[in-house]
Amino acid sequence: MVVDLLETRFEQEGAYAFATGRIRALEAKLLNRTHYQRLLEAPDALEAWRALAEMGYAKAAERKLEDYEEVLTGELRDLYALLTALSPEPERTLWLQRRYDFHHLKVYLKAKLLGEDPSESVLDGVGTIAPKLVEVSVNTGVWGELFPELAHTGERALRAYESTRHAQTIDTVVDQGLFAYLQAATAGHPFAETLVAIWADLLNLKSLARVKLMEKDRAFASRVLVPGGSLEDSRLLALMDAAIETWADELRSTPYSSVLSRGLAQVAEKRSLALLEKLSDDFVMEFLKRAKLALYGAEPLIAYVLAKETELKNIRIILVGKLNGLSRETLEEHLREPYV
Repeated sequence: MVVDLLETRFEQEGAYAFATGRIRALEAKLLNRTHYQRLLEAPDALEAWRALAEMGYAKAAERKLEDYEEVLTGELRDLYALLTALSPEPERTLWLQRRYDFHHLKVYLKAKLLGEDPSESVLDGVGTIAPKLVEVSVNTGVWGELFPELAHTGERALRAYESTRHAQTIDTVVDQGLFAYLQAATAGHPFAETLVAIWADLLNLKSLARVKLMEKDRAFASRVLVPGGSLEDSRLLALMDAAIETWADELRSTPYSSVLSRGLAQVAEKRSLALLEKLSDDFVMEFLKRAKLALYGAEPLIAYVLAKETELKNIRIILVGKLNGLSRETLEEHLREPYV
């Protein structure tokens, strides 16, 4: 069953009244389009960094531009510390933070099996498990320090790589483990369930677009799909027999037709998924904005966390782009839709 985005059901829970009030105040401090225009108009990365200090990012005034990654990671740590402090039922939002545990599992599997340097990808203090514990588990094969779903995914990824020796296997198996966990963790909570289904659907569509560009067959495509989506595997795999330009029409009855019509046109023309990635993120953001209608509940907390993550992504896009001399127009094309 395709996700129904026409009706959003909220769980109005009085225990979240204080947390929701706090979140509403914080939402007003999120960067909006006017803020982003000012950052884009800055002549260079240094001026953009200075402007951030006037937009609520106090650490930008205390640290140098070259420390921007540390500052943004610190903002992410603060965000999840806030979530932990505000949530009256931590288990209802724990899945948001555990996404980073799966991220670290992927990072350290690639370090062990492919020799990649993990240092630039590790986000200390962001997940629920210290990255060093994930590293030790991967290197020793002793998984007792990890929660069961993460441990099982690590074991499965190691076995899968040993049999295929394909680097993509690591990403695929960890993503499949992540979405199996997310599907179970959000079960029974409509807003979160729908969000995970949207994430899964969009990831599967992007994965199939990559497979199509690689000129792989349907059997290969079937191995990269993640669980938890609303689009049936059979419907997705049928796309592999059609030209990529026709996929939007094939899925015109789904909520994703507008994303696909624009995004897949660029995939076909330029063999690039950049626009599809951006439009997918924007689609998720439009869904998250529905949490503004909730009087109180877990939904505003979930939406705020993901909105702040998007803000940090946009700041990184602008700073990195300006450091690399990209034009304002190019940066603007890559910015994600803000929450406010």
